[in-house]
Amino acid sequence: MYKAHPILHEDLPEIQEKLLVLCNRAGVPIPSLYVTELPLPGSFIAGKNPNETVLIFPKRLQILMKSEQIEAMLAHNIVQIDDATRLRTFVSLAASILTMTASAVRWGAVFTGFGDYNDPAPKLFGRFVMGLVAPPAATMVHLVSNSDFDAKAARLCGSRDALLSAIECLENNNVTGYPSLGFICLIDPQKESFFENLFTSHPSREKRIKNLTGNQK
Repeated sequence: MYKAHPILHEDLPEIQEKLLVLCNRAGVPIPSLYVTELPLPGSFIAGKNPNETVLIFPKRLQILMKSEQIEAMLAHNIVQIDDATRLRTFVSLAASILTMTASAVRWGAVFTGFGDYNDPAPKLFGRFVMGLVAPPAATMVHLVSNSDFDAKAARLCGSRDALLSAIECLENNNVTGYPSLGFICLIDPQKESFFENLFTSHPSREKRIKNLTGNQK
């Protein structure tokens, strides 16, 4: 779905080293590393169980983020390797499929002569379908997105400041089009419509700063 492919053994050595260190520190199996050219809002974990996971890493993040920011983001992924990994993966897949129908209908309107992708008619068709699929999809997301992964990630990487810096970097280089991915990434992607706001799973940066400061006192 995200056009990711497994890396070769010699590819992304710094990322592989960070994964090894973080996983050993957390006491979890090392996920297989996949890379994608798509501009996703961040890296994320998917898998059948804690012993069979993959980490999807958007290649653009190598350029956008500093080494310590990447490590903090990876820590946020690693702390999600637990008994709920399968459930989060299923929910992400199901929500993605539902929300993709809105885009499919919008493109269908384009190809049947209602105008370009950003014209009023295709937009209206897409938003109508999003209005139908977003509530149930967002409900699934919120049922599995209540863990405080920020605090766990800060402890794992050993730097609250690096985690906050990673959040700021991703927010400054945010993307749209992946509303259902935010709950397994470090940040929520930008919202394109009212219905996509239903998928917001992370508190504001100010609240995250306050929570992390309190957790590390």
